[in-house]
Amino acid sequence: KNNKDTIISRAETLAMRVITKIASISNATKLIDVCSAHIDGVTFIGDGGSSAHIDGVTFIGDGGLKFVQKLVEYGGKVKIPTTLNSQSVDRERWEVLGVEKSFALKANSVGDSYLKLGCHDSFTCAPYLLPSARPKYKQDIMWGESNAVVYSNSVIGARTEKYPDYFDIHVTENRKPKIYLDAAKLVDSLIRSLSSNNEDSEIESFFPTLGWLCGTLSDGKIPLILGLEKIKGSISDDHLKAFCAAFGSTGTAPLFHMVGVTPEVSNYTLENHVTKIEISRDQLHHAYLSLDSAKNYDDNSKVDLIALGNPHLSIGEVRNLADLIKEDNRPKVKDVKVLTTLSRHILSEATKQGYTKILTDFGVTIVSDTCWCMMTDPPIIPKRKDTITMTNSGKYAHYGPGLTDRRLRFASMKTCVKVAKGDTQNHLPAWLPTRSFTTSL
Repeated sequence: KNNKDTIISRAETLAMRVITKIASISNATKLIDVCSAHIDGVTFIGDGGSSAHIDGVTFIGDGGLKFVQKLVEYGGKVKIPTTLNSQSVDRERWEVLGVEKSFALKANSVGDSYLKLGCHDSFTCAPYLLPSARPKYKQDIMWGESNAVVYSNSVIGARTEKYPDYFDIHVTENRKPKIYLDAAKLVDSLIRSLSSNNEDSEIESFFPTLGWLCGTLSDGKIPLILGLEKIKGSISDDHLKAFCAAFGSTGTAPLFHMVGVTPEVSNYTLENHVTKIEISRDQLHHAYLSLDSAKNYDDNSKVDLIALGNPHLSIGEVRNLADLIKEDNRPKVKDVKVLTTLSRHILSEATKQGYTKILTDFGVTIVSDTCWCMMTDPPIIPKRKDTITMTNSGKYAHYGPGLTDRRLRFASMKTCVKVAKGDTQNHLPAWLPTRSFTTSL
């Protein structure tokens, strides 16, 4: 019991031991209330907050399963509204997808146990797309999934950590940019290419490419990105979502600031002593080719799998996918598999709006509850190791080769759909400047 004679469960005792141990390791002097979280390995925060997001529902072995089962056995219940990250399998369609039964049952047991703790059955890597879970500006939260951390900190202006060395990111002073990345010339080139080629939709792949590059160039520092204010009217939430996911794949900082776009830029002024890097067209070229790593521009290697939805698709992205499918009457070619992941919430909305039928009629396999970072083996991934997967996700283009031991192509969603209909992709996007000479990052 505590000093108010409130019964404290064994689960709460265990959770507090973990929290105090982390506090000791990180030299924390106090705990703060949070109003949202995505927690990596810790089940709940404690009293005083209002919501949380769990990132521990991936089946990592019997130990991970036993841990959450013990919390249930010990009488654990979350104290704040808590969403769940993607787990290892589609909870309802795993058998249809060909997932091994023994693995699926254990993976579902992890999710089942978190639900018994009172968590919301969200099972998504993009909790900011859930109306009930999206935090507000300056709210203290605790999320642990990299793209969710970067998006909530940067785009929304909430306060959350990414790694222990950033436990002070809740303080405004510690959110100051430590490096300036100037993309103005790249944006000028983008504007010229779009006006001359009339390929507005191709702007999509610019954002994950730039996000990947900015994460690399920031070298662990919080960057202030200059130049995109020139096209701020054309930047959508989905563009920022893709930027955040790619930035979080290569950058260790938990946030970025973007002049004219993100909400906290007005809090800071440019300082002469801060390092400024002018991003070159060669660096952008290198970034794109790093993501499009399987492409040999001298041959027409066939794409076997189109992988969409990393992070989970938004309803806007589902709508765009449906529109691209309807753009002409060509069907999907039989030997190219198209699979997308999205949350239960977005799947429900897409079904209500008629998009699900368009996708499934075309031959798209729709998977919820899990994501590409978890689906690393056959039968989802092609069995042959010489196969090629194409994705519009900078995050998956970065992690995919290592996760799956397969080759990855990178392109816009528009190009992905064209390839699914039988086209080949041998040209660089119109927005990508011509490379002048070889350079490295």
